[in-house]
Amino acid sequence: MTDACAPALIDDDARARADAFVVPHAERPRRVVVALSGGVDSSVVAWLLQQAGHDVIGVSLRLAPDDTGSLAVRHGRCCSHDDLTDARRVADAVGAPFYALDARARFKDAVFDPFVSDWQSGRTPIPCLACNHDVKLGDLLKTARAMDAVLATGHYVRRVARPDPTAAGVVHAALARPADRRRDQSYWLYGTPFADVADLLFPLGDLDKPLVRALAARAGLPVVSHKPDSQEICFVPDGDHAAVVERAAGPLPAGELVHIGGRRLGTHKGVHHFTVGQRRGTGVASPNEGERLYVVDVDAASHTVTLGPREALATRAVRASPLRCAQPLSSWPRRVFAQVRARHAAQSATWAIDGDALTVRFDEPVHGVAPGQALVVYDDDVVLGGAVIDARDDGAIPRATRRPSAPASSPSSGPSSSGSSV
Repeated sequence: MTDACAPALIDDDARARADAFVVPHAERPRRVVVALSGGVDSSVVAWLLQQAGHDVIGVSLRLAPDDTGSLAVRHGRCCSHDDLTDARRVADAVGAPFYALDARARFKDAVFDPFVSDWQSGRTPIPCLACNHDVKLGDLLKTARAMDAVLATGHYVRRVARPDPTAAGVVHAALARPADRRRDQSYWLYGTPFADVADLLFPLGDLDKPLVRALAARAGLPVVSHKPDSQEICFVPDGDHAAVVERAAGPLPAGELVHIGGRRLGTHKGVHHFTVGQRRGTGVASPNEGERLYVVDVDAASHTVTLGPREALATRAVRASPLRCAQPLSSWPRRVFAQVRARHAAQSATWAIDGDALTVRFDEPVHGVAPGQALVVYDDDVVLGGAVIDARDDGAIPRATRRPSAPASSPSSGPSSSGSSV
């Protein structure tokens, strides 16, 4: 087992490639705001842009609170006070001015409160989606534009030019999968409006992570070259999201665990402990010898969690909303590739639009479709857009959920609502 807190190692091949790496000089130097997280990726972005001749400004966002009274080093997360300190040191190392913005109130409203409400409603939220769309590539891009600058981040995604197939001579700036597919973060950025892509820079899109670490070492960037990757949600550093939900919203109703065949299997302590496709942690065995059980449905209204074999997870028709286009809808091909989980492969499908809802029908069944996850649509490697999954429209147990209309946590719960600057 890999220790997520152990310093990352840099091998000889990566060091050799970093030593030979030539930073291309900018033909048109610009003022660039770099979103500095305190990690290795954004730090190398700042160094690359400074070496290329751009006017670099470092900006960090204070998003989630630190543990009160803890002196432990916080590995495997981002946006902590320790990371802000590292980000400031990196800005100093590349000679860039540095600003830290307290975005905790915005983060609470846009990310944390919806996270709690979704789990209460039987959905499986991805808080990093709202954080990227609304805070990092939303509010921070507005900050950059106010400085007459563009915004650069450490995301592993490429910015490419995509000819519009419906308009001769028209080319759109687009997001595409990166060279290092193991680090692909295009799924998280599906909601980036195509009008914004031209003002975004992603210098790591053509690099791989071992090279990035070696470049950090070559640049002499303090601390970050060996810093472990962020592994957890920033406000769930121990991975126990259910405890975070309960601290914010109080105990959730218990309910029943049932087999898809109808047999009662046991009880549970709340639907927020389960997600569709989950196999471990149910605490019960199948009534059928040799059958592996998966969570195939979560019904928050009746507090019922249904378990069954993997084939019961199969779904072809998936509905999601609200649609967010990363490329003009008129330029979408009829046949696309669609992805229902960050770690799932994209599958061939067709699509339809009804209002702000996107419906995708897959050529072959996909498994583990959970409301609250993202449905992201691609034209080969190019991100077309996507939406948050609301429903499985077929399969063993079709399920439609409604996104909560208001946050369920109390005003005093979750990350601090302080608006003061860091």
